[in-house]
Amino acid sequence: MGDRPLIQHTVCIDLPGEPVECWAETDLTVLLRKHRDVIFDIQVKKGATYTVEASEDWIYDVARKKRVKQGQFQDGQRYHIWISRDFKGQLTLKQNGKAYQSYSMRTFGLANTDPSPKAKPEPIIIAIGTNHAAHLPTASASSKQTNAAPLLTYPQPAIPEYLRPAGAFDPLRAEQLWSCPLPIKLAPGTTVEPAQEAHVFEVDKSSIPKQVMDALAAGGSEDTAIDTNNIATRNWLIGQLAGATAFLKDNKQWIQELWREKFRLMKIVHKNVGERTYVVFTGNPRLRKLVTAARYGVQNEKVLTIAGGAGTAASGAAAAWEGSKGAFKKAGLIALIFTITLDTAEWLHDYEDIGPDGKRKKDIADLLGKIGIDLAKAGLSAAIASVAVGAAVALLAGTVALPVAAIVVGTIVVAIAVGYGLDWLDKKTHATEHVTSWFRSIGESIKHAAEYLEKSMPKDYDQYPMMYMP
Repeated sequence: MGDRPLIQHTVCIDLPGEPVECWAETDLTVLLRKHRDVIFDIQVKKGATYTVEASEDWIYDVARKKRVKQGQFQDGQRYHIWISRDFKGQLTLKQNGKAYQSYSMRTFGLANTDPSPKAKPEPIIIAIGTNHAAHLPTASASSKQTNAAPLLTYPQPAIPEYLRPAGAFDPLRAEQLWSCPLPIKLAPGTTVEPAQEAHVFEVDKSSIPKQVMDALAAGGSEDTAIDTNNIATRNWLIGQLAGATAFLKDNKQWIQELWREKFRLMKIVHKNVGERTYVVFTGNPRLRKLVTAARYGVQNEKVLTIAGGAGTAASGAAAAWEGSKGAFKKAGLIALIFTITLDTAEWLHDYEDIGPDGKRKKDIADLLGKIGIDLAKAGLSAAIASVAVGAAVALLAGTVALPVAAIVVGTIVVAIAVGYGLDWLDKKTHATEHVTSWFRSIGESIKHAAEYLEKSMPKDYDQYPMMYMP
């Protein structure tokens, strides 16, 4: 018999050393697709040892040039691995043998990847650390550094707006270019690289009416403050008005129904379940659409906002939680967006101010730090205000009937007072400056990681660090 013709067959793999099943009478070509780069930058505990373990799949340790199930590195050491573009398992990070966090491609929203062998998947940088920034953005900032060490993960974006806060990173420059010999037969054309594009955005406010922008930017100046602490500026007062309006909007139905009514707390001892606390309303419940009963348990969602969860610790905690969530929903969310708009307007004014050194007075880290603090204040302020209202109701409503109108007005007043207190605390502790330096440090960390990728794999990451220019 003559020789039978061989069947041409191409198999794609993602990692060097990945086994390939062979078929008889087949001319097999193994095509190495472009892998996904994963970099760990961790500075949490000096001397700590970290382990990265892969479940249901493999990783490629770049330093060891080996396909493995797990790799190890030290705190402060950059650790670089490759994973397949359709990585199926999880990467589990351990600190001194104790599980720290797990990651999957679904975590980063990277489950669906272009199958083309020449397409380069987005890299992933996982940064964990404390804020060791030496210089704060303003001269008045405290020199103290924060000690928090939260876990933060960063799939690499196209523009820096997606940066989230993380710890500072002291970059470790690679001493040599890492190369990995591929013990396989490469198909023709695999060296052709797709074009790389980096988009650098310059902030421009020309599309916004100048009068409006100038008014909003000037409204945050301390010159407009009406208090000696220079906190209650024009924009601050506008923000408080927006918050009060949001509260009235979100609670409009029960406020309309109960505005002229009163309520008090009543404790009833039940034979089987023991003592229970109730909110008891005056007026005819048949005339109401929302509050349709004469009394409710203090944990009932219909009365949590009204009474601030007064009565028990559980109901107080529930009310605080609901209040905190309410700051990010419905009209509360609109008010929060309005506050962020004011932050952006003030930042734009300073962003366009270029100092004698040729650098801008503010950068993107200043904006992200301000917005981050305002988001935290929104939730915390709502929770604290709810607890304060609940404490007042518990103190008074057990003995006298409280007008619902007084509770509505009191809640708004307390919320404003709590907001003022948090802003005063922020100003005294320079919390915003610390958070800003935190954003700036992670931006530098990711930029250095991008520079490392460009240096070690210039064909895949040409001009990649430009995406992280300040």
